[in-house]
Amino acid sequence: MPTIKELRELFESNPRNLYKISDILRILDLKRPYRKEVQNMLRQLEEEGRIHRFKNRRYGLLQSADIITGTLRIAKKGFGFVRNDAQSPDKKTLPDVYINRKNLGAALPGDRVLARLTGRDTERPEGRIAKVLQHAHPEIVGQFYFEKKGGMVIPRDTRINRVIRISKPGFKNELKNGDYVLARIHDYGDSRTPMMGEIAEIFGQSDEPGLDILLIIRDHGVRPEFPEEVIKESESLPHDISEKEISLRMDFRKIKTFTIDPETAKDFDDALSIERLPNGHYKLGVHIADVAHYVPPGSGIDEEAFNRATSIYPVDRVIPMLPERLSNDLCSLKPEVDRLAMSVIMDVDSEGKVHHSEFYNSVIHSRFRMNYEEAQAVFDHSDPWICSKYASVREDLFHLRELSEILIRMRERSGALDLDVGETDIVFDSSGAVVDICRHPRLASHRLVEQCMILANEAVARKISRLHVPSMYRIHEPPSQEKLHRLVPFFGAYGVHLPPKQNITPAKLQAALEQIERLGEKGPILRRVILRAMMRAQYSPHNKGHYGLASACYAHFTSPIRRYPDLIVHRVLKDVISGEYKNAERQKEREKLLHEWAEHCTDREGLSEEIENESTNIKGLEFMRKFLGYEFEGIISGVAGFGLFVELMRYPIEGMIPIDSLGRDYFIFEESAMRLVGKRSGKTFRLGDKVNVVIERIDILKQEMDLGIA
Repeated sequence: MPTIKELRELFESNPRNLYKISDILRILDLKRPYRKEVQNMLRQLEEEGRIHRFKNRRYGLLQSADIITGTLRIAKKGFGFVRNDAQSPDKKTLPDVYINRKNLGAALPGDRVLARLTGRDTERPEGRIAKVLQHAHPEIVGQFYFEKKGGMVIPRDTRINRVIRISKPGFKNELKNGDYVLARIHDYGDSRTPMMGEIAEIFGQSDEPGLDILLIIRDHGVRPEFPEEVIKESESLPHDISEKEISLRMDFRKIKTFTIDPETAKDFDDALSIERLPNGHYKLGVHIADVAHYVPPGSGIDEEAFNRATSIYPVDRVIPMLPERLSNDLCSLKPEVDRLAMSVIMDVDSEGKVHHSEFYNSVIHSRFRMNYEEAQAVFDHSDPWICSKYASVREDLFHLRELSEILIRMRERSGALDLDVGETDIVFDSSGAVVDICRHPRLASHRLVEQCMILANEAVARKISRLHVPSMYRIHEPPSQEKLHRLVPFFGAYGVHLPPKQNITPAKLQAALEQIERLGEKGPILRRVILRAMMRAQYSPHNKGHYGLASACYAHFTSPIRRYPDLIVHRVLKDVISGEYKNAERQKEREKLLHEWAEHCTDREGLSEEIENESTNIKGLEFMRKFLGYEFEGIISGVAGFGLFVELMRYPIEGMIPIDSLGRDYFIFEESAMRLVGKRSGKTFRLGDKVNVVIERIDILKQEMDLGIA
């Protein structure tokens, strides 16, 4: 009996052939009784979008240029984009396909779909959804309301513009009108009919504490709790490290290592060590928790970690990738305890060039657990008590700062882009109420750790790439020159120069960013314009380099507690250290799965960002509700045909001024200059302009804040 994997390989090895079921039985030397099983497998591959059933009941790979498969994203305005699964012959990522609202059919956000192209624009192709291959939402969060016969659920996600009919509500005695519930879908219907389902769980009324964030999490299909069997598996892991295990590793316990993390961090997966060599070079050690030692492939913990693919950090909680026994204990590089690690030791000169790298399975003993603010206090000599506490590693910290400054200058010369626009911090009091919204300051200690991690990631990626071992890379492809040249006239109006006809290189973009830095309050807004022109970073089995970091070879290695791609890279590096990378069969098996793994990890990363952004928006709007009717100074952070987006100066939160609120004039949207111009008055609203606004309406559920001109 063939496996579905063998059947898929038949199509992939003969991409231009079409097969009847009888052909497949003959090729695979199967008897007629197996016809039913093969038919079921073909149906499964078809539902997954792997193959297509053509006329005369022939099956084959999709070769038509008019048909693509991919994941659907839907914007709040109703239109969508399909991320193309395929790649161009030169292995470049193909552009997303735009789907007009009327062409979405019954597809929902996150669904894997088959789309038929209707437009030929290579920069922005258009299409329509022809078929849903795999639904992303077996369960949907919404508000329940009773009807004469049963009830209905209105989805919380406003992008799902359909209702769910509940013919026989369970929990009837517990349900109340307006309750938030989890609806399990039985029938997705079509664009003209409602979905059908049942109530799987009741969450309660909207004013219950903490419910707002829980609804976001559950609405994205995330279950915070680990399955019981995974918890049991993690609890059964031995706490002590055996002498036999230590004997198999490089022992770094006698060298000074320490961690530098956020004050609120619960898991510490990276530690640093540094030594100044007699020749003036730096011997930098980056020691990463050896998660792969505790999480073997195929274990229950591994399967759950892969499904999650990343830890998620909503504003008021953590949803870890690994159970607490691992993330906060065995794999956490706590001070004054022995821990298993994977270590990268690099010899770096005073220009930032790495002369030599070595890689080890190791054991370490961290001396201190330091936070960013404490490290900064040592640099600034601002707190005598902290300076005294860390006196034994003071020299090491200053060596690390020297090295990070060298690495930053080296990267700038190479054309690396510093596009950091700062993170928004939601500050809570002891009762969980929001008391402030502010920008998180970016300290020298942050950049120090960043630069060390980047260097280690590059060293590991280069080693794996040189040996041609199948692995997972973190890639960031160059933006199109067409997109960049659209910015030329806009930035020119601010005195920021980009060449109108020449190739816009990373070095020229970096020079523009330096000019933007001098524009004061407009700076962060204009940096975002460049950021929006960039491709998204993603995971790939192919090394395509990292444009933003100006790195020819890059992988994620330094956070295996919270990112599954890092765990994959750890396993690959272990094969390199042990010599198992020469096992061709083992590497071939991994290579077959890497593309799927990369897609899954990229998708889950996007989902975690959505959850984190939504939770920040909701808590921010909850805080701003008390300022309804108040006047604030703001800066125009976005311009569109329907209005202006304004970020408040006092609090880093964004609202929108609808175009109808701008005055009695007809405003024309000039996209190239990113401005609205009044046809009669000539009044102009331009990106980066300051405006005084009044908060007029806040809808927390829709995550909207409407502003008016003061």
